[in-house]
Amino acid sequence: MRLTISEILKTIVFLFLVLHLNHSLQAQPNRFRVISYNILDGFNGGKDTIRQKKTAAWINSQHADVVALQELVGYTDDRLQSEALQWGHKYSVLLKKTGYSVGLTSDKPIKVISRATKGFWHGMLHCQVNNINFFVVHFSPDDYKIRGGEADSIINLVKRSLNEKQECVVLGDFNAHSPFDDDIDATRPLLLKSYIESDQKSEKYKHLDHDHWDYSVVGKFLGIQMIDVCQRFVPVDKRYSYSTPILIPRYRKNLEHVLQTRERLDYLFVTPGLSRKCINAYIHNGVETSNLSDHYPLMADFEELE
Repeated sequence: MRLTISEILKTIVFLFLVLHLNHSLQAQPNRFRVISYNILDGFNGGKDTIRQKKTAAWINSQHADVVALQELVGYTDDRLQSEALQWGHKYSVLLKKTGYSVGLTSDKPIKVISRATKGFWHGMLHCQVNNINFFVVHFSPDDYKIRGGEADSIINLVKRSLNEKQECVVLGDFNAHSPFDDDIDATRPLLLKSYIESDQKSEKYKHLDHDHWDYSVVGKFLGIQMIDVCQRFVPVDKRYSYSTPILIPRYRKNLEHVLQTRERLDYLFVTPGLSRKCINAYIHNGVETSNLSDHYPLMADFEELE
């Protein structure tokens, strides 16, 4: 069978495209992707199925290897496993079945190191995936001294892991501000005022340190040379993870009120060795996630981990 010149040219072009695509795939290293997401009251304790499905669809579209979740209200092991399957994760671990729980899902096996509630406001989950230690946290929303104690407990565990030559990721809702964000904090007087007024109503708990932003909690992690990957990759004007329009009208008057009270409460810290493998980090605070939770999700990409 003889081929025409046109058919020969088409075959050559096709082979070129196949070879080019194969080269591109080989040149592009496989990445290890991590997401952290505070999902707001467990989708109203499981009643808001529409928001749950939209959130699951968004997570699925990101093709993450590990997903850390906070505010798993009303969750059971089976419920978390069922939802994890919606984004292709066969493995899941839940901290507890009461209150504001945290959890971890993965497409790879998860080894549970510890579940801790004593000394923690909401609790802490310590797991290993791919030989990496993951500490999923949700620090106190009400008091900076309590947050400091929670941070100290995590840092002791991180130091122990580093002594054993193990890399770590600490991620979740810290309910704390970073000294890296002090310039942007200074442009949000309404936000500071709202916290001052809240502190004045409470004798027991203080979010602020004498009416000023407390940076000591995040500073503790910086002090052991952990790397805030979002600070490294996200422009300062995009560096906010809370609040979203979903809070209108209950907690925010309008969209302008949301914009005036933006802040970064969520973090993804990694140990120095792991930071050298981080190729990008994101705070997904665009329109697509603006009505899924009161927090925006964080994401970090790493070179393929051994």
